[in-house]
Amino acid sequence: MRNIFILLSLLFNLTISAQLKFDYPIIDIEPVELIVNYSLQYQEDSLNPNFIKQEDMVLLLGNNMSKFLSKNLNRSDIIMAQITNMAQFQEFVLDPNKPFPKIGYRIFKNYPKGKLTYIENIPSSTFKYMEDLDIFNWQLTGDTATIKRYKVQKAITDFGGRSWVAWFSPEIPHNDGPYKFNGLPGLILNVHDTRNHFTFELLSIEKPQNRMMIDIVDKDYVETTKSSFFQAEDAFRYNIVSIAKEAGLSSDEQQHVSRNMSERNNPIELKRK
Repeated sequence: MRNIFILLSLLFNLTISAQLKFDYPIIDIEPVELIVNYSLQYQEDSLNPNFIKQEDMVLLLGNNMSKFLSKNLNRSDIIMAQITNMAQFQEFVLDPNKPFPKIGYRIFKNYPKGKLTYIENIPSSTFKYMEDLDIFNWQLTGDTATIKRYKVQKAITDFGGRSWVAWFSPEIPHNDGPYKFNGLPGLILNVHDTRNHFTFELLSIEKPQNRMMIDIVDKDYVETTKSSFFQAEDAFRYNIVSIAKEAGLSSDEQQHVSRNMSERNNPIELKRK
């Protein structure tokens, strides 16, 4: 069956395509030193523990900062960077084989220095907010294990209304990890909340075969606070039926979109301030 939410996104992109700008400058920040691949398993609907979604994620590590995003979003960004006109954009949008990310955020750590920068699109704007990088109060434990041949140690913390368990490796001297997690004396290889609604699991660590840069698109972001970003996201959810109607979907499809959105009720951060 056709995914109505994907259809809505497609129709929305086609509706606003005439207003899009394709030549935003791309700022190269620093070279990628390590590529860390994770699998994210997450329970999108808090009432349906039997339906677990999965998305491959990637952490691009430099010497001074990092970028974390969906692997499909990274692939999409690479393609979009090569698009220079409307015909190419529409061809990309209509391509059934294009990468389609389920996770839409980009997270930059220590960019700018001491800050975490979060970027995500809420139709029809791209929002950006910053937090202090030092937002975790970790408690180290004496528990140890091995993950993918790396020796790891257990740490716990509370963040975003959830309790989290992380396994980090002092053998990899990067105080970084998936999502916003950072601040441990070694790279975080696995981290999950205690209800197992969100689990980031290491797949592989590799060095880039060719020169790669951590980059950011230089565009007119809606610069806001974390709280205001989530308010905008909630407003989009609340108005989803009206948006579907404006996109030309039928009444049945509008209701399907509404049900689909109501099942997306379990954000990774329950506390949004």
